[in-house]
Amino acid sequence: MQITIHDNQMNRVGFLSNEVPGLPSFFNDNWHRYLAEGAATFDFSVNKFKNGALQDYCQFLNDQAYISFTYEGEDFLFSVLTSEETDDVITLNTATLNLELRNEQANPLVNSSSHNIKWYFDKMGLISYSQISLGINEVSNLTRTISYDGQESKLARLLSVIGNFDAEFEFVTDLNDDGTLKGISLNIYKANDGASVQGVGTWRNDVTLYFGKNISGVRRTIDRTQIFNATTVTGAEGFNWNSSEWSVKNADGVEEFYKRKGSNTAFAPLSAELYPSQIKSSTGDFWIRKDFETEYKSANEMWGYALSQFKKYAYALVTYEVSAKSKLVSQAVGDGQALSIGDTVRIQDENFNAQTGGLILQARVSELEISFSNPSNNKLTFSNYVELESGISDDLEARLAQLIKDSTPYRPDITSTNGTQFKNGTGTTTLGAHIYFGSDTTETVADSYEWSKDGTVVANVQEITVDASGVADKAVYSFKAKVAGKVVASQSVTITNVDDGTSPINLVIDSSNGYQFKNNIINTTFTAILYQNNKEIDKDGTKFAYIWSKTNADGTVDTAWNLAHQTSQKSITITNSDVWQRATFDCTAEPLN
Repeated sequence: MQITIHDNQMNRVGFLSNEVPGLPSFFNDNWHRYLAEGAATFDFSVNKFKNGALQDYCQFLNDQAYISFTYEGEDFLFSVLTSEETDDVITLNTATLNLELRNEQANPLVNSSSHNIKWYFDKMGLISYSQISLGINEVSNLTRTISYDGQESKLARLLSVIGNFDAEFEFVTDLNDDGTLKGISLNIYKANDGASVQGVGTWRNDVTLYFGKNISGVRRTIDRTQIFNATTVTGAEGFNWNSSEWSVKNADGVEEFYKRKGSNTAFAPLSAELYPSQIKSSTGDFWIRKDFETEYKSANEMWGYALSQFKKYAYALVTYEVSAKSKLVSQAVGDGQALSIGDTVRIQDENFNAQTGGLILQARVSELEISFSNPSNNKLTFSNYVELESGISDDLEARLAQLIKDSTPYRPDITSTNGTQFKNGTGTTTLGAHIYFGSDTTETVADSYEWSKDGTVVANVQEITVDASGVADKAVYSFKAKVAGKVVASQSVTITNVDDGTSPINLVIDSSNGYQFKNNIINTTFTAILYQNNKEIDKDGTKFAYIWSKTNADGTVDTAWNLAHQTSQKSITITNSDVWQRATFDCTAEPLN
C-alpha cells in the first residue's frame, strides 16, 4: 500500500510505503469505515528519524496536510483532524472530507409543503457549497414534509434528511491523475430492508461464512424482560377507541394481533401462548398487560401505535454478535472478491440448533477496520441480523436441510502439471479444473466446464494444455463449472512468461536536501538509486547510463536544460538557477551493455 501526502493545495509532496525500497514506512495504522455515517477515519504513525537523521518528509505531516491512497480500484482522501508529535514519532488522525460537514451549521427550516430530497439539500445548502455533488439517487421520485426548529451540524442534518426518506448513502471520492481532488459524489440508495432491497453494498449470495473457518464465534442474547401482549391505549383528553376493531394475521393465516369492538384493550394472542403471565389461571387471565396514554385524536392512530409496540415487545428480543477472523477482511471469498462495506452475507454455526442443522443468519457488513502494516488487527463488524430459519413450520428439518444445501458453496481448485511460470518462452503445462461440494474431500464432476484466457472463451473441457509460445508476459486463465445449468464455482490462475527469471528494476530519486525550498534558496543533490530484489545495485554508477530531464511548472519540456545535461550522471546538483517557482526532474537508467 502506498500513501500519498498532499499539501494544503493538494500538491503531492511525499509518499509512504512499507513495500517500496527507499520510501519512508508507516505503522500503527487503522482504516475504519462506517456504513451508517458513510464515512471513514485513518490513523497512522511514522518515525521522524532514519539512520539518525531527521527526515525531510516530517515537515509535510501537519494539520494542513491531506492523505490519499487507492484501494481495490477506489480512491480515498482524508484531511487531518488531529496530530501528535513526540521526539521520535508523528501520529496523524485523519477523516474523509465529508466529515468536515460536522464543522458547518445548518439553520432552522420552516416548511409545510412536501418536497423531494434534492430540494432539501439545496434549500439548506447541505452540499452545494462543498465539492460534493449528488450522484445516484434512488429516492428521487419521493417527497416528504420536513421542518427543523433549531441549528445542528450539516452532517447531522444530512443524516436526518436521508433518514426521513428511508434511504442510506455512500460518499465516493474521485482524484485527478495528478492527485488533486476531482470531486466527491453522494450516492443515495433505498434503505436495506433485509429482503428485496440491498442499499449500499452487494447482496453476496455467493458467500456463506462458517464457524471455525472464517468466523471465530457467535453470541446470541435473548431478552424477555420487556414483553407484554395486552395494552389499553388512551388518546388525547380521554379519547377512546371502543367502537373500532382490527385484526392482523401472520404469514400462516393465524391471527397474531387484534382489538374487538366494545373493548378498550388490544391483544397479541400468539405472544400470550408463548409467554403467559401465569402457568395456571382459574380466571383465564394469562395476559401480560402494559397501558399507554397518548396524544392521538383518532382510533386509527391509536391502533397504529399499539401495533408498533406489539411488534417491538410482544416477543423476546434476540440479538446476535458475530466475531470474524482478521483474515476475512482482506480475504477473497465466494466468487473471488473480498467483503466490502454494506455487503449482505449468510453465516452458519452448527453449534446452535444442532438438531435442525445449525444456526443460519443473514447479516450486513456495517464496519471495516483494516491495518496495512499489521493485518492481524483487521476487524469486521456485522449488523442487521436476520435468523433465516425463524417462522418455518412443521417441515423445518427438511426445508432447513435444503436451505443449508442451497447455501453451501462448491470449492474450486486448479491443478497444474508444470507450474504456472514459463522461462524464455518454452514449455507447456496442463491446467485441470476441479470442484468440491462444501467440505467434501471427494471431487464432484461438473456437468460442464468452460475455460477462458484473458476473458475470452478458449475451451469447453475439464483440462487444457497451455503452451509458453501463446503467453506474452502473462495471461489469466479461468474456468467456470456448471451443475444443473448453474455456475457453481469459478477460479482463475495467472500464467507468466519471464526472461531468464530476472526481477524488475526500480529507480528511486534521493534528494540530499529535500524536495521543497523557500525564499528561492535551492541547493540539493539528486541521486538515482536502482533496486532489484529489494537490494541496491550499481552503487558506483558503472553499469547503467543515467539520463536526466526537466519539465517546467507549466508542463513544457525544458529542451535547453535537457541538452546541457545529456551526459550520464548518477548524481546531479540542483540550484536556484535550475528552478523557477517549480520544476519536475526525471531520470532514466539504461544498461551500458
